Amino acid sequence: MDRVERELSQLETRSPTTPQRSHIKNGALVRGAGSTTNLDARSERDGSPKRMPTKFAPGGIELIPQPSSLPADPLNWSKLKKECAYASLIFGVALVCASKTMFVTVNAVIATELNVTYPAAAALTGVPYIFGGLAALKGHVLSRFFGKRWLYLVSSTAVLVAMVWNMHIISSYSAFMVSRIFQGLGWGTFEALVAGSISDIFFVHERRIRMNIFNAVTIFSTWGFPVLGGYLSQNMQGFRNQIMVINIMQAFSIVFLIFMAPETTFDRSSAPLMPPPSNNDASSFKTYISALRLVTPYSVKKFTLSAAMRPIRALAAPSTILTALLTAPLLGTAFGIANTVSLLFSAMPTFLFPSHMGFLFIMPVLFALVTYSATTYISYLRSKPPNHLSESRELLISIFGMVIGVIGLLSFGLYTMANLLPQTVDANQTFTLVVTGADLNLNTASALFGLLVAGAVVLYYSGMSHLSSASTPNSPLTTELENASKIWVEFLVGIWIIGVPMWVTGTGGTLVGLKDTSIALTVVSVVLGSTVGAATWAKGKEISRIDGRVLKIPVGEMGGSAGLPMQRWKTDESFLEA
Repeated sequence: MDRVERELSQLETRSPTTPQRSHIKNGALVRGAGSTTNLDARSERDGSPKRMPTKFAPGGIELIPQPSSLPADPLNWSKLKKECAYASLIFGVALVCASKTMFVTVNAVIATELNVTYPAAAALTGVPYIFGGLAALKGHVLSRFFGKRWLYLVSSTAVLVAMVWNMHIISSYSAFMVSRIFQGLGWGTFEALVAGSISDIFFVHERRIRMNIFNAVTIFSTWGFPVLGGYLSQNMQGFRNQIMVINIMQAFSIVFLIFMAPETTFDRSSAPLMPPPSNNDASSFKTYISALRLVTPYSVKKFTLSAAMRPIRALAAPSTILTALLTAPLLGTAFGIANTVSLLFSAMPTFLFPSHMGFLFIMPVLFALVTYSATTYISYLRSKPPNHLSESRELLISIFGMVIGVIGLLSFGLYTMANLLPQTVDANQTFTLVVTGADLNLNTASALFGLLVAGAVVLYYSGMSHLSSASTPNSPLTTELENASKIWVEFLVGIWIIGVPMWVTGTGGTLVGLKDTSIALTVVSVVLGSTVGAATWAKGKEISRIDGRVLKIPVGEMGGSAGLPMQRWKTDESFLEA
């Protein structure tokens, strides 16, 4: 059941009679014949100013949000125009995610070439993550006043220029780091705006499949590109081949964004109630080109300090911090271990080349996609009546993700240490150093790592779903909390990427450090996760009210037009829509 249906159910319980019950079809509200929500009739009776009639899609599905009367409104675009814009944004996201993990199979090679320590090489991924979080915050502030299109183009161009520079850096670690920071600033801005553009373009009942594809592409490109990246790095050009391939695709992505992705931000409050007279003299080509301007009249709002500070205030909201503490440790551990596999398996006795290192990521990407899809489908089935008011559904999904994640983390750490750690054998008073490693099954190691990644992915999206289910579809509270939580997650994941290789390469040796780090991070993830889950379960309503006060959002906006109370963990949406 959709959030709209929950709101409808609660409204119906307040009415003594219901002539014909409205219902949900394809995730949207369908008015019954006797529905009392006709705004036009109500305004005529009470003498209030007449409002635009409610618009419906074929089949009687109420359109949420209600589009304006202007053809320039993204909700009024043709289906082809919507899908082209969506496809160009998804392609850009895929490249952004690929650039985040393109060095995980070659970190040891980069450390040798740049003559730095392995943790310093891993920092070439971790530091850009942190700057990407800062860029995401900047993007959220700027986009609400000046639109998104110019931010997409500037950030994509910045990534391309920085990666072209990256290809030509031979021995300077500082130059390499600066180029990666610029990439992080670009990908952080781009990725932060895509979910908002999907909401700008599509109605609520159309978003499920689009968000499903968006999340699946994110998972596949993040954890699947190392498979291709390792193969591309197995030649004389090394890891620069990965950069070259992404650069070529990035150039095409910018072209697609220029011609296929118009501005999606649209301020409907300033749009006229009646459409202006159409100009039949203007050709369709000129009309299309005029829609590709960097800024449109309805994408720009007057700057106000209160609105500009809202994304920053959201960082201090309790739900934002709690969700980040729930999801970030395990997700950061998955990325940290990913950036450590080159350290573990590039040396003797395994001595894996980058192409074979990439094979270790086959199981993680498969497990993550399958587990995410399965839990998503189960969550969708469980959202239907009579289970839609279950308080435990999302919490159980989070617990499931946490359990399989920590099982994979502990198993990977202990299995790898047991099979790679040299042993001293006493045979007839002769001490022999036995170097193991021949018995290490890389498929098993990949599967155990896959459990960690799958658990981290499920936990992350269930945590974001917990935020998105806190209020009605277009509530600003939902958007602000999700965006702020993702920024905190980016910060913490970046710290984990830098920290895990440092902790593994401790004084006790790499393999012993791997075991100790796995145990320590398991304890941290379980303690934080259980604490946050218990706090949210017990004090969910109180936390919601504090969120609203921190963001200074009126109660009516928090709970929708009817001002319904929010209920934590009583979500009625599949978490694929986070």
